[in-house]
Formats: sequence, C-alpha cells, structure tokens
Amino acid sequence: MSRRRRGGEMEVGRRVSSGKPRQKVWKPKVKTGVRRIKCDEGKPTCARCSSSGRTCGGYHQNNGNKTQQPPELGTSWERHSWQHSWTPLAMLLTKNVRHCPTPYPPLLVFDSKVEGQSFDFFRSYSVPELTGLFRVDEEFWHLSVLQMSMTQPAVRYAVTGLGALHQKFSNGHDTAIPDDSTDSQIQFALRQCNRAIHALSDTAASREPVHEVATLMTCILFTCYATLQGHQTQSIMHFRNGMKLFRNLERSRRREPTTVTGPLPSTTTTSTQYDELYNAFVLAMTTLEIQARSLMYDEDLPAFITQSQTLWPVCRSENGKLRFKSLTDARCYFDSLLSDLQCFLLECDSRNEWTQVGARPRQSTMDQFDVLVRRQDMGKKAFEVLKDEQQTNYDDRDRKTILVIKMHNCVMDMYLSIFRLSSTYGDLVWDFFERTYREVVDLSYELLDCEDDKEDFSTMLLPLVKGKKITNTLLKSNGANTDGGEEVKMEEVVVEEVPDATSIVREPVNRPRPRPVFTFSQGVTGPLYTVASKCRDPKIRREAIVLLLRYPRREGLWDTFNGGRVSWEIMNLEEELAKQFHSSSETTNPQVQFEVKVAADVPVSCRVREVEVLMVGPRTATVRLKTVAESDRGEKGKHMKIMSW
Repeated sequence: MSRRRRGGEMEVGRRVSSGKPRQKVWKPKVKTGVRRIKCDEGKPTCARCSSSGRTCGGYHQNNGNKTQQPPELGTSWERHSWQHSWTPLAMLLTKNVRHCPTPYPPLLVFDSKVEGQSFDFFRSYSVPELTGLFRVDEEFWHLSVLQMSMTQPAVRYAVTGLGALHQKFSNGHDTAIPDDSTDSQIQFALRQCNRAIHALSDTAASREPVHEVATLMTCILFTCYATLQGHQTQSIMHFRNGMKLFRNLERSRRREPTTVTGPLPSTTTTSTQYDELYNAFVLAMTTLEIQARSLMYDEDLPAFITQSQTLWPVCRSENGKLRFKSLTDARCYFDSLLSDLQCFLLECDSRNEWTQVGARPRQSTMDQFDVLVRRQDMGKKAFEVLKDEQQTNYDDRDRKTILVIKMHNCVMDMYLSIFRLSSTYGDLVWDFFERTYREVVDLSYELLDCEDDKEDFSTMLLPLVKGKKITNTLLKSNGANTDGGEEVKMEEVVVEEVPDATSIVREPVNRPRPRPVFTFSQGVTGPLYTVASKCRDPKIRREAIVLLLRYPRREGLWDTFNGGRVSWEIMNLEEELAKQFHSSSETTNPQVQFEVKVAADVPVSCRVREVEVLMVGPRTATVRLKTVAESDRGEKGKHMKIMSW
C-alpha cells in the first residue's frame, strides 16, 4: 500500500523496476554526526544535558544579532539570575572539588570595564602568586574568596580593588605601591574599598553565618590592601579586627556543633564546605598572626586558637604516632608549632629567661620547652617519612613547599638550641650556628631561582653611604613628673634617614631587575632577616642582606626591603663599634685598617641585642638599635634612624 503526497509523489512503498522496495536514505541531523540536544536554559545546569551525561556549556543569547557586543556598563551583578546558584557554602565538598576550581558562570556582568579587568587580573594573576608557595592556600583564595565574590557584594568589591592594587604593585620595582592619590588605579581601588565598607554596613545587623563569613573574608582582604600600600599600622588594625571576627565565628560554630541553619544547608558541618572554609580561615589567620607578632612591640596581641588545638588529630595515625597524609598536613603542623614557639620565646624574653648569661627559667617554662622539642622531633620524622613515600609525586611547586618547610625547620631548630645554650654563652651563642645560616641562604637561592645568576653576592653591597638628615617630631621622655609617672612631650629631633634599597645594593650589569612578588604566606623573608641580623660572619651576612634587597618580596605583612635595610643598619653599627673597640686596644697595629673577617671579631658588647621599630607616620618608622652594653646598663639605646618607604 502506498501513500501519495500532494503533487502525486510517492513517499514509500513504490516499487522500482527490480521489484525491491525503495529505502529511505538516513543522514545525521547535523553535519558533525553528533546528535544535538537543545539546552533547556535550566539553572545552574541544563537538565537535558545532565541527564544524558553531557556537559552543559551554558546558554548564550544573541537575540538574532550576531554583531551585538555586551555593554561596558551593566546593571549590578547581584540581580542576575545565576547568583543564587553560586553560594559556596551550599555545595557539598568532594575530593575533586578541593583541587579543581569550579568553572565560572558564562555570564559575568560588572559595573564597569575597569572592574571586570581588575577581577580578571585577580583571578588569573593574583591568586596564583598569592598561593605560589603553598598549594593549600588555594582552598582559601581560589575556592573560598573567588566563589564568595560571586554572591557577596562586599567581597566582590574588595577583590576587584585588591586586583587593581596588585596590578599597580606588579608593574613597579618596590615592595609597596607609590603613595600617589592621583593614580587612576589607586583611586579605583579606594572607591572599591569604600563600596565594600558600605556593603558590609548594609548587612551589619544580620546574624546569618554567610554574612559573618563575608565580613571576616573582607577584613583579610583589607589587610592585604594596607600591606600593599605600605600602611603597616592599618594592616595590623585590620588583622586585629579579623581576630575578633574569627573568635565570634568560632563561638557561633561551637554553639551549633552538628547542624548549620539559616542560609546554609541543613546537614552536618563536617561534610560541607563550611567546615573546609573554617579550616581555611584558621590557616589564613595563623599565617597573619605569625607575621604580626614579629612586628608588634606591645603585649596586646589577643590570644588566638592555634592549629595545634583544631587540626592536631588529623595528623595522628592509628598507633598514636604522628603521620602526615600530605604537605598540607605538614604545613599546618609546623605553622602551629612556629606560632607556639613565638609565644614561648616572647614570654621568656619578658621574664629574662633566655639570651642572658646566668638566666634561670622556671620549671613551668622548661616543661613547655620540652613539649616544643618533642613536637619538633615528631614533626621532622613524620616529614621525612612523607617525603620518602611521595617523592615521585611532587612537582616543582611541591618541591618549593618542601624547601620552605625545611628552611623554617632550620630556624626553629636553631632557636630551640639557643634557648638551651644561652644561659651559658649569652649573646655569643649565635656564633655556633653558622652552618644553619649557610643552609638558610642556600635554600633561599633555590626558592628565589637565582642559583644560576648569582655571582659573589657578598660583594654587591655598595660602600657605606650616609642617609640624609631630616627633622622629625618625636615623643621624648623627660623623666618623672609630679604625679609619679613619666613626663612625655613632643620634640623636634634631627635624625638620619636609612638609605633606600637602590643606594645599598649594586645593580648587576646586563641583568634586569627582578619584579616584585606578593605572596600571602611567609617564605624567605623571616629566615633571611634572622641570618642578616644575627649572623656575624661577614660573607654569609652580606649574602643574606643582598638577597633581601635584590629580590623585592611582600610576604603577607613582611617586607624584604625593610628587613634588608634594618639588617644593613645593624651590620654597619656592629662593625663600626667593633672597629672602634679594636682601634683602642693596645694589641692592635694602628697602621693596619681593621676589618671584620670572622664572627669573633665583633665583641659581645658591640652587638645589637634589641631592635625597636615604632611607627611615627603612615609610611614612616623610627628604628632604635640597642647594643648589649646599653642593655646591660639599662639604657634605652642612642642609635636611632628614621625609615620611610
């Protein structure tokens, strides 16, 4: 039986001359041979694509006009329909999500072209540099900060402003951006900062966890704002505010230990990204605490819950021995140990229980010391086991992480040994660790990728130059007043300025200046400053100073340029006092120019024991150096310079 179409054409069933019925020719619907599935425009993903195992590429609307370009100025992003699907706290965390950032929505509408460019710079350039030393930092910067910027206006404004500041920083040659309020990028960053503050004010009355998390995250971003601008006082202030916010978040978390309500899903916190976000905050705040503690010369740094209390059980194996599952575990463990060691040494310093001959620590102090030694030994053994087990799985980035951990372990080993020996040898105890100083410098060469380029770095320091003398208004004490307190008044004092980095280090011929680097975690700055300020061997010491001044790095709150300039002043003072000491000696030949050749050439009385840095302006500080002789006499220290950046 056959059917006829209008026009008399036979469709099927028509016999051909051979008697075989005609077959319909089958061809694919599309030229590629792949079946086409029309997107149903579902949010966050297309149900038709997902049900068939395909990956939805998103729906692109062109309204029939292929030449139409998206506008540079658009409506505010939080009113777009994709916003609700990007709440990171509502996403269950899987093993793959931690290391594979979720792709961004195909539609990103910013309020201006500059804002979009700054966000893209932060995402593609700032985040990789901030997390360059430790892969675990990606959980905070890549997964937490970027995802939160999709849903929280305050975080988004702070992110775009920080991206603009970092771009300005990367195009310079210093460790802080220029203090130029007329620069367009700086103006944009400050406007974004103000918008972030207004956005936080709008949600200040809310007690929802997502807003508390956004406030803390913005506070950390503001800390980075201030440190890139060179405003140390503001960065410390933002850090302190962040500590308060974190303690509030910790109390809220403990009140609801099993279930999070409100905007978060009703599920156990151990299986959600909220728990991972909390652990990321612990890492970030501990990092800033370690850096801030070395910059604060007062005792009002608030107590902080350390990782040894929150993450210690993660590192324990079934037999009770310490075992690291990854470099992340090792980093968490040693960061908590470094933080606790700092607190221990500061307490000992305030009670004169170390670095002085005849110091007698209390029994409770010795008990704390024994615990720190055991923790360090356990951590080093577990770290060696981890390296042997996963040696073939490490890439170049992981190897740098290993170098950083190894470098900080060298410094911690040295300080633990110094505590044990200082009551016998006093300030001369630092001379026993030249092998450690050499190891720190060699590891720094590897981390800074300058092994092939290095010449004799110890000869790159320029001849001693005197900084210009400036008049500055300082607080000056005039002794006791009638009330029994200390009378303090403002007085103009002529102080010599510390020269900048380019006046101290000779530039190599035919070699470009390294660009500045901004990382969030501590890397080479702290260990190199320890070597430059405490090592009296002239060659090793000068190498450390050159590395600080030659390679500009901003590591969180730490700054290589300022660390190098201060240590350069310490070296010059000690060697000048040593020269005067030996010149006055009867055994010295007056015809021979004295020069420090070994650490023993610097007498103990000529060594700098204390360095006091006090902020006297937005980007200005006084640096007061107190020698061992002045400290023993109870004097304040007469060697003072002023440093600007």
